Amino acid sequence: MLGNLCVLALVAALAVEPMILEIDRGAESLTIEFSLNRKLPESTEKTLSSGATTIVDYPLRVYGRRRLLPDRRVWKGVARVTVNFDGVTGRYLCQLIVNGDTTASREVDTVDEARSWLTAPPAVEVTLPPARSDDILRVRVRAVFASGTTWLVFPSTDGTEWLEVRLDPAADDTGE
Repeated sequence: MLGNLCVLALVAALAVEPMILEIDRGAESLTIEFSLNRKLPESTEKTLSSGATTIVDYPLRVYGRRRLLPDRRVWKGVARVTVNFDGVTGRYLCQLIVNGDTTASREVDTVDEARSWLTAPPAVEVTLPPARSDDILRVRVRAVFASGTTWLVFPSTDGTEWLEVRLDPAADDTGE
């Protein structure tokens, strides 16, 4: 009996998604909220507690459905979440940078608040092309903690697997 409970607990622990992805569909845009559903890797934790700049990249993809060909990419971007410790003020500067533009920024006092910023950043707003605003869409996201090369040739990435959510067309509120 105890063995069965241990197996069930292990299966439940492995079934938990590494990330949470929530999407709010507007008339011409998507609001994408994502958060990490696990602890940061030890290398990222060491960087954060040392006071060095800590970076977590969240690649985002939005695909539109096509009938015969593979799905078309509607939007592609990277939400870069950074935390910098300022030794003079003793505060952490937290920023969300989407495709090179800073979209959110704030200062926090504790390392726990900075860790929270890294694992659950503010939402990302994506403007949809008018032709794709009522399509069936797929949104993908993952977390990348570090990337580099192995033996100067092979790319390597420390991160989560892709998480994907399908969005049905927006409901018609006109009643026609």
